[in-house]
Amino acid sequence: MGRVADPRNQQPEQPQAEAPSRPPRTMSAMIFAILPLVLVAFGFAGFAGMCSFNPGGPSVDSGAVPTVDVSGELRSDAATTDFPVVEPELPPSWRANSANTTTLPSHQRVVKVGWLTGEGNYLRLAQSNGAEEELVAAETRHAPQAEGVVRAGGANWVDYRGMRDEQAWVTDRNGVRLLITGNASEEEFRTLAEAALAAEPVR
Repeated sequence: MGRVADPRNQQPEQPQAEAPSRPPRTMSAMIFAILPLVLVAFGFAGFAGMCSFNPGGPSVDSGAVPTVDVSGELRSDAATTDFPVVEPELPPSWRANSANTTTLPSHQRVVKVGWLTGEGNYLRLAQSNGAEEELVAAETRHAPQAEGVVRAGGANWVDYRGMRDEQAWVTDRNGVRLLITGNASEEEFRTLAEAALAAEPVR
């Protein structure tokens, strides 16, 4: 006959503890949960100099903008081109940040220098002995569309529609086409136009 356990030796059953209830996952709780991670990520990015916070919009860090030796670049270009290249004398606040040469479909060369103006705008001067229409098409990326004539530096500049909302001014100086384009103000266009016409050829 099997043994029957003595009820006196049996332990009374303990009531099962209820699992603690989870707080509801509200949107604010989730935001506060991930906020520390976001702050840490921004901290690392800022430390590495990869980004910056500016409530008013993007800004240009002057230390990150490249500069070029305009005189050296233009002297080098002048030695390999068959037309006189000029170096405009511009305000000290203007900063040259690009210089290069390209070739038009007609195989004529284009010497280009770009500047950031004192107001943080951009202007580029292109010099070439190629045809005006060909140079304008290459620099504006569409068929030439003249919009008028501007007088600057004692010469007439044909005003063409440039890329996006930009303009492109073109004039002729001793058989060389000078083209100015960028997003700068008319006053800054005039500053570069006058300086380019007054400049002596690079030796």
